[in-house]
Amino acid sequence: MNAIAKMPKTAKERGKVAPAKFAHVVLRTPPERVAMVLDWYKTVLEGEAMYETDGLGFVTYDTEHHRVAVLGFPGIKEHIDGYAGMHHMAFTYAGLGDLMHTYNRLKDEHDIKPEFCINHGPTTSMYYFDPDKNQVELQVDNIPVEKFGEYFDNGEFTSNPIGIKFDPDELSARLAAGESEETLLQRPDGIPPDLTEFPAN
Repeated sequence: MNAIAKMPKTAKERGKVAPAKFAHVVLRTPPERVAMVLDWYKTVLEGEAMYETDGLGFVTYDTEHHRVAVLGFPGIKEHIDGYAGMHHMAFTYAGLGDLMHTYNRLKDEHDIKPEFCINHGPTTSMYYFDPDKNQVELQVDNIPVEKFGEYFDNGEFTSNPIGIKFDPDELSARLAAGESEETLLQRPDGIPPDLTEFPAN
């Protein structure tokens, strides 16, 4: 099958009734780890608990009542790599400055570091593991959303749909030195990593 890339009309523009928004993700964990997992999401997302008990918590960072919920389930088994299911959840920042501020805050203040950093082409992305090894992508769009269809048509992504790895400390230093976000968000030339290099979850 040939790749098809376009920015489709919204469901509303197509006369369809669809959800108004994507609301939240609910994670399950052993009851004794609820507080630890909740604290990780509060830290990473600069969120706060809207509601929290020993066995359940709702974390939000905006006007939604909860973006991530953590539910304690007795008998939950540990994560096992290699099974079908959700690969990751992603959170988009307004710009590269906000993304790199978050990277440095998490690294310097909390010793939370990404497992994998890659410029996919359409996004610059850093992948983290939460305490239960759920994968969380913190990203920034490299191009305006309205130009995504145009970008996919130019062939760059088709020729390399994986991306090029980057060193977040180097990227942060270049940004701090005054290089423009527009320059830093351009995907550099290079050889894409093998898919086996991606952290498993």
